[in-house]
Amino acid sequence: MVYRLSQLEIPQGDPFKFDALNRRPMVKFLAGLIENTGGPFVLALDSPWGTGKTTLVQMLKAELELKHYACLYFNAWQVDYVTDPLIALVSSIDRIELDVEGKVKASIKGHMKIVRRVTSIVAKRTAVAAAKVLTAGVLDLDGEIEDAAAEFAGDSVSDVVELFQKETVLLAKFKSELEAVIKKLPDANKKSTLVFFVDEIDRCRPTFSIELLERIKHLFDIPNILFVLSLDKQQLEASTAAVYGPNINSAEYLRRFIDLEYAIPVVKTKQFVESLFLRFGLNDIFAQRTANYELKFDRQNFIDFFSSLAEALSLTLRAQERCITRLRVVMDQTPNNHYLEPVLVALLIVLKAKNPNLFGRMCRGDATAKDVMSYLYDLPNGKEIFSGRDGVLIEAYLIASDDNLDRKGNLIGELSAWINNQEVKENKDRALQLIQMINTISKGMRDISFSHVSRKVDLAAWIKD
Repeated sequence: MVYRLSQLEIPQGDPFKFDALNRRPMVKFLAGLIENTGGPFVLALDSPWGTGKTTLVQMLKAELELKHYACLYFNAWQVDYVTDPLIALVSSIDRIELDVEGKVKASIKGHMKIVRRVTSIVAKRTAVAAAKVLTAGVLDLDGEIEDAAAEFAGDSVSDVVELFQKETVLLAKFKSELEAVIKKLPDANKKSTLVFFVDEIDRCRPTFSIELLERIKHLFDIPNILFVLSLDKQQLEASTAAVYGPNINSAEYLRRFIDLEYAIPVVKTKQFVESLFLRFGLNDIFAQRTANYELKFDRQNFIDFFSSLAEALSLTLRAQERCITRLRVVMDQTPNNHYLEPVLVALLIVLKAKNPNLFGRMCRGDATAKDVMSYLYDLPNGKEIFSGRDGVLIEAYLIASDDNLDRKGNLIGELSAWINNQEVKENKDRALQLIQMINTISKGMRDISFSHVSRKVDLAAWIKD
């Protein structure tokens, strides 16, 4: 049973093997852009959280590695507990795998040793109370770094100008040593540009996000290093405001750090849902239900209604994934010869993700079909659903499956009265469609119980977001 998807596998030799969302053209374009750009350069891939940026980044990384680029992947959110982002960035570079031996390998190690030591000094520089320990273990470095470290640790620095000069020496050394490492890439049969992917910046602590961008701007602005930042710019702007106050022009501030922005196009919902069905093993489950003719359309009906509702309620890809997780739980409770009622299941699963309060009222039997349709109607794209075939089907199923027979009778009576009222013309066609659809559903060879359907979805709803 598959209730949680692992990160989509991106085979190193075949980045697009599992490319169900047709990301290939976009990745090819971005790879070409990087090839023509070189560095120093910062490219930002902008898209809201939960829209598949990480998978796109991993595909782009694998594609560039096929072109013999040295690439590093850095998940900022996983290390935002570190006081200074510089430590985590340098740690990533230190783990770079290059197929070199002999003098080249020794040279790279020597340069990285100095980079690490300068990183330690610069990071500790921000903690005044720890200044006395800055000279520990640096006596094996060249005199330039040793003198600077000693000045930081001692009491001889009498003004901020002198302090600034000493720090400038260290930062210049950091850049020159890191540049020397990157110049060794061709000796390892790599392209001359190091591509550094930084993912999930927007999920970090606001102070960490801003400090990370500051470090990239001021310490990694060297030839032949290119950063690809995966982020939600709107969220990052909110982080900027959290650090510097609401009066800052966040968009203008962030332009200091980013040379080029690329907005990742939104994935088509139905295409994504089809890919989730494959990964959750749902295609095989639904295939076992086709022996009963009336059940053979359940799969497509669910996908159609779920996709329509997910778009109307602006569900992120991650939210959609959680919804399909719940569907998998529902399917495991539904025997192959039992009706699924895909319209109701799709509605309930989506409402659980987007409006838990209304979902709870429906499961308790407190919410009416009118409550649900009013909620859908008020959505930004809800009027289109409400007035179209999907809206008629949803409302008809809600009324036909209502276990409160008095309420059900009253709703049907209101629709009939509306149709027969000669003075009212508005919405008569929709009322007539509803009555016809309710009759069609009710005349089927079964009774639909909303409470029976909702109990299965309610159990699946205990799977947390």
